[in-house]
Amino acid sequence: MAQNLVSVDRLRQLTNLSIETLESLLTSPDVSSQQKAEIAFKILELVGVSPETLISPAVSPKTNGFSPQPTTPQADPIPAPDYQSVIQKESLFLPGDHVFIENFLSLEENQEILKIAFSKSDQFVGSTTTTQAVNYRQSSILYATLFPEFYNLMRNKILNALPDILPQLNHQPFDVSQVEMQLTAHNDGCFYKIHNDSGSEKTYTRTLTYVYYFHQEPKQFSGGELRLYETELKNGSAISQGQYKTIEPRNNSIVFFDSRCKHEVMPVRCPSQRFEDGRFTLNGWLRRPDH
Repeated sequence: MAQNLVSVDRLRQLTNLSIETLESLLTSPDVSSQQKAEIAFKILELVGVSPETLISPAVSPKTNGFSPQPTTPQADPIPAPDYQSVIQKESLFLPGDHVFIENFLSLEENQEILKIAFSKSDQFVGSTTTTQAVNYRQSSILYATLFPEFYNLMRNKILNALPDILPQLNHQPFDVSQVEMQLTAHNDGCFYKIHNDSGSEKTYTRTLTYVYYFHQEPKQFSGGELRLYETELKNGSAISQGQYKTIEPRNNSIVFFDSRCKHEVMPVRCPSQRFEDGRFTLNGWLRRPDH
C-alpha cells in the first residue's frame, strides 16, 4: 500500500494557510466586489461548508508562534502587494501593550555582549532615521555583521521566546522572515523623539520590536526610559493618544511590543560621558514576509 506523501496534520496546516491568505484579500481595496464574493465562496469550500449555511470558518491553530509554510508549489500565485495596499485603512487602537522580561540572558552572556560593545567602541557609527529628520535622534550604533556569533545566539533566544510572548500581546502568530538587530549606545544627551518602527515603505513589514537593555553595574547613567504610547492607526498614519507606559532600562532585561506603536527614548544623563558608562541596547525588529 502506498504511503501518504503529506500527513493529515500538514494538509490541515496548508488548508489553514490558504484560508488566511484568502481572508487577507477580502479587505484589500485592489480586489473587486465580484472577486471578493468568489473568494468568500472559496473559503467556505475549503472548510467544507456550503454557502447556504451559517457556520463560521475554521480558526487557524497556533503553530508554535509561526504560520505553517507550504512545501509544494501553489497554482496561480498571488503577487506581493505594494505598500499602499497594506497600510491601515480603518481605525485601529493599540493600547501600548508590551512584554517585559528580566534576566533574559545568563550572567555570562550579559557580560559577553558588554565586552563586545566596549571592544568595538571605535566601530560605532552615528544613528539616522528613515526620514532623515534633523535633531530627531542622537545615539550611535554597531551593526550586527560585526558580532555575528552573538547575533545568532540572541536571535535564537528571541525566536524561542516568541510563542510565549505573542499571546501576552494578543498578537496572532506570524512567519518571521527576518530578525533585524543592532547594538545601540546612548550616552550623555542622547535621545530618540516619538516615532514608530513600521511607518514607511521600507519598514512596513516590521511586526514586533524588541529592546534588550544592558549596562555596567553599578549603573552610571540616568534617564533613557522608553515611553510606549497608546496609538491609533488610521488612513495609513499612526497617531499617539497622549497616554503612555514607561519602561525602565534595567540591566539584562528585554521588552517586546507592536512595531506600529508610537514610542520614544527619553534623554540620557551620563555625567562622566565615558562610553563605557552609557546605556546600551540590542534592539531590532521581527519582520513578516512581504506577501
